[in-house]
Amino acid sequence: MTMRPNRHNSFAVRSVALALACAALGSQLRPAQAVTRISNVCTIDGQMPLTLRGLGFVVGLNATGDPDQTGPTARAFAAFLKLSNNPLLDVNELSNLGGVAAVEITATIPRTGISRGQQLDCRVSALFGAKSLAGGHLISSPVEQAGIADDTVIGLASGRLIVEDLASPTNARIPFGLVMEQTVDMNILRKPNQIRLLLNRQYAGYEMAREIERAINTRFYLEANNVNIARAASAVAVDVIIPEQYDNHIEFLGLLTEITLKEAATTARVVVNAGQGTIIVTGDVEISPAIIAHKNLNVEITNPFVELRNQTGEQTPQQLADLVNGLNQLKVPTNDIIGILRELHFSGRLHAEFIER
Repeated sequence: MTMRPNRHNSFAVRSVALALACAALGSQLRPAQAVTRISNVCTIDGQMPLTLRGLGFVVGLNATGDPDQTGPTARAFAAFLKLSNNPLLDVNELSNLGGVAAVEITATIPRTGISRGQQLDCRVSALFGAKSLAGGHLISSPVEQAGIADDTVIGLASGRLIVEDLASPTNARIPFGLVMEQTVDMNILRKPNQIRLLLNRQYAGYEMAREIERAINTRFYLEANNVNIARAASAVAVDVIIPEQYDNHIEFLGLLTEITLKEAATTARVVVNAGQGTIIVTGDVEISPAIIAHKNLNVEITNPFVELRNQTGEQTPQQLADLVNGLNQLKVPTNDIIGILRELHFSGRLHAEFIER
């Protein structure tokens, strides 16, 4: 790869010329083999976060509540008062409702489940034009599981609101504001004696699925009477049969999730974040021959190897870190480096999964 400035280049690139031929981006950067646990790589099928939703009223606002005194907030608040044994003769009695706002309440049950009596943070968002929820208090309000037909109350939300972002005063949080009225267990058994492990996106791949299969079978081979209990079903799933001697599947899962894996099977991947100016390269990432003109830089990628030379023609070590350091010395902005990687990806010359956050 040869990188050279255009005639009107504003970068200080005249002092250094970079010659790079075929690039195995990261091929020279092979760290020592790492290990990780299954619990860091997988989740169990059936364990998923559940969203709870409800509607309620925030009171105690300083004239920043819903502006329409006869609209849906007034009608709904009148119905609430009726259920509270304090009915109104006429909705027009609510002529000054600036201290009340109708809100949506949301909370998330963690993927491990939750028991009755435990508490969760909940979030509150204005529905009908309130200016600010600062200083408000949420009246005790029921929440239900989103997307299901029955209207079983899962928990009750209430408490003093905290506006965390002054630029968005109509959104607030109530720490531990939701008290669970029901226990929510996660059903993780696909069959009475079988579970499925799901690989997290950053680890998904056939190599890693096979490594998980191998590690589990090795660990439990004797306990399972010399029978393999794990089978890779796809690049993202591994089915596992619980051995008969484990009457309590929780005990088995505790042992299973602590099994260590060789992390060398990580898929070739480039993750960039232009907002934070970061680039992360994992696995063996290769790029094919290409010519790129990007802003003030001309980039030529040719075969057969990666070579970095300074202005005197001396070859420097063939390391990705040296290349990045060289680009930094040339004062090439990180966003321009990300732009080059992005174009290589779109053109099909970057042979890795490209993730932009």
